[in-house]
Amino acid sequence: MRVYGFVLGAFGILYLVRPNIYRRGIWKKTSVAQRTLSPKAYVWIMRAVGTAFIIAGIYFVAFGK
Repeated sequence: MRVYGFVLGAFGILYLVRPNIYRRGIWKKTSVAQRTLSPKAYVWIMRAVGTAFIIAGIYFVAFGK
């Protein structure tokens, strides 16, 4: 379980540092979130997801068995 915590933490940090990493950089199609949200709102949502991933990662590392 602790490995999941480190993976979630790594993705959380990645989303905080580079929230636009999946904006046509890796994937061929754009997601629904990218098409419907403004660029500013998309960055805000991705940073919120990154923060949630970091919190979940800390939880798994602290309380994982």
